[in-house]
Amino acid sequence: MIKELIKYPHSLSKEFNAPVRFFDENLNTLIQDLKDTIDANNLQGLSAYQISNPYNVVVVKQDEAFLVLINPKIYQNNGSITTNESTTYFGDITASITRSSEIKITYEDINANTKYLTANDEFAVLIQRKIDYTFGGTIRYRLDDKKQDEFDMKLEFGNDAFDNASCSTSTFKDKIANLAKYITAFSFISLLLVFILDDKNDLLLADAQSYMMITVLSLILIYVPYGYYEGQQNKGCTSCQIGNILGTAVIAFLKLSVLFTLNYFIF
Repeated sequence: MIKELIKYPHSLSKEFNAPVRFFDENLNTLIQDLKDTIDANNLQGLSAYQISNPYNVVVVKQDEAFLVLINPKIYQNNGSITTNESTTYFGDITASITRSSEIKITYEDINANTKYLTANDEFAVLIQRKIDYTFGGTIRYRLDDKKQDEFDMKLEFGNDAFDNASCSTSTFKDKIANLAKYITAFSFISLLLVFILDDKNDLLLADAQSYMMITVLSLILIYVPYGYYEGQQNKGCTSCQIGNILGTAVIAFLKLSVLFTLNYFIF
């Protein structure tokens, strides 16, 4: 029977990776459902979890024939291969992922016999993807933090063509933040002049410090609303999002607070 495939944003349940203990008619039905669903959707393989079944069963196509892997486990990995992967769970969204180019697995067949298999290259990638699902994992969890952010942006806008390269590397808000950073750094360095110049210059230096701190505070207050405005104009840029903007502003304000405290006690 053809089953409905789990697709994003359906939440991934924690009820997965249940080992098969009974090789009965229910198991045969599950395997047939996987085969029917694979054929109906023109796929190369499925894990039982992808049709909302928690059992540790994977069915893949090998040379157009079905290979049934029950309770599969990878016990050896060799080499590496990077491919552009997609999955029915995320639709047409793709990700560049590096996996083992050769794997050796142990599994059971439909008669509960223990089997061993060595898979290479694309076939190895296919099996690894399906075994990931038996643990509740998807291609997203194979990405580092930065790549996950980019992948999430693809999901948010439903556009696989999203690329951070389309995000300007130099925005006006960045120039505001950098100017505030440079003035703050210069102000910290200027404090050292207190221990070098004559006391008669302290008042002049204190005034200069006040002007610089006021300037930095003004830049921070400008940075937040303008950064949010730029983020609205360029929603495909992760560095333009409000969380990043507020984080930058908070760090700048903390530095300014330390500078203010030092000025208070020095002058």
